[in-house]
Amino acid sequence: MQCFAVGFMLSFPGILNQAILSPNATDLRATLDQASWIAASQGITGMIGFFIMPAVMQMFGRKTVHYVINLVVLIGFIIYFFATNIACLFAARLSQGLSISGVYITLVILAEYSSPKRRGYFISIKKTAVALGSLICHSFIVICTWRQIALLGAFMSTLAIIATIPWPESPAYLAMMVKFEECDKSYTWLNGNSLETRKELEDLITAQTERRMKKVDGYVWTRVWRKITRKDFLKPFLITTLLTIVIESCGRYYNIAYIVQIMTDVMKDKSVAVYCSMGSDILTIIALLSSSFVITNFKRRTILFSCGLVSVVLMLLVSLTMFLKNNNYLKGPLLFLPMCCILVNSFISNIGIMPICFTVSGEIFPIEHRGVGTCATGIVFTIFCSVVLKCTPILIDKTGVEGTYAIYGLCLFISLISLNLIMNETKDKSLQEIEDEIKGVKRNNELFVEKQDIDNKIKLIEVNKEEEVFSYKI
Repeated sequence: MQCFAVGFMLSFPGILNQAILSPNATDLRATLDQASWIAASQGITGMIGFFIMPAVMQMFGRKTVHYVINLVVLIGFIIYFFATNIACLFAARLSQGLSISGVYITLVILAEYSSPKRRGYFISIKKTAVALGSLICHSFIVICTWRQIALLGAFMSTLAIIATIPWPESPAYLAMMVKFEECDKSYTWLNGNSLETRKELEDLITAQTERRMKKVDGYVWTRVWRKITRKDFLKPFLITTLLTIVIESCGRYYNIAYIVQIMTDVMKDKSVAVYCSMGSDILTIIALLSSSFVITNFKRRTILFSCGLVSVVLMLLVSLTMFLKNNNYLKGPLLFLPMCCILVNSFISNIGIMPICFTVSGEIFPIEHRGVGTCATGIVFTIFCSVVLKCTPILIDKTGVEGTYAIYGLCLFISLISLNLIMNETKDKSLQEIEDEIKGVKRNNELFVEKQDIDNKIKLIEVNKEEEVFSYKI
């Protein structure tokens, strides 16, 4: 339900803009500049949220931060519903901006709660739910006002909060907080009690034991500086930054927010553009459902770079065909070629690029860096997302759809080349295996682990814990 609410939140600016920019509006009205700032204003509190939410996640757990993320989305939708002026619309968007960190935090939560073989599958389902929420939001514009749609979004956020109540806490968080007995119970409840899962649990406990045994000295800021300048932080951070550029460039957020405006510019007919936006949402859902099969059967790198290159070609085709159309070189059925390229690009992006980018972003950071890493990556994501949401309408106005897609296609191509040099393959690897690969650590791969060995290790660590002074690390 949280993903449905996020789909509503991401698509809502497009619904709101149509209402408040219409010359026939009987409710609130705004200028084009005000409308674009409302859409982009979530970036302001988004950066604040990326400082607050990862700290909440590391200090109080994954379950608690999930409550908080859904609560701020709920508050935003309630403010929308009762808004009496443009300032209230800004307040609602700013409130929901605090939840933007959920884009990466929910990926971390899914990665920690799911087994390696099913991780990509669940993240694909998550993205499908977001797309379905977007489709419902775009569809309801035909029969509902923007206030009624906001009320439906608030209902979904409420259900998401209720659905979080029966969750266990994340095993990775419990291990980091030296609650190994609870970690054992949670891991067994989530993943079962097979020999393979016992091995993964032993690796998790061993890694956190080794981390605690390392001597920590210096002031907090000194430790933070040492942390963010380590290779095992910098490499994942660079990878996630490039993945964020890929996400923004291929149209994940500007397509959701401005698909009606883009299709209106392409087709020169607003009613056709609305149906095209609904078709885009349907294709997105089909693509994300299909991505569950793709991500399960093919390697991460293979999917990302093959789909990425196809997307680059399609975006350049959009640019070329729009140029030809605007100069009257396209006639008859060929006039629909730019629209088809946009829709096919949306399908390709969502069947391969989006699931891989979000999956790898949730997997790649070592456990001790997930708080700071999520914060740093989130700040970059918020800046890029805000810039794209603010600049896309301006780019369309100044350079046309052809110029906009050419610019984003070039950014996508450069990012893919860079990722090809540094991105690790993570398919079917546990989070601990990925962490060890990033750090260059090699462990014994013996699969047969007795449960008694792990229980003895837990008891030994719990005894030692009473004799130590525990110092929280970010």
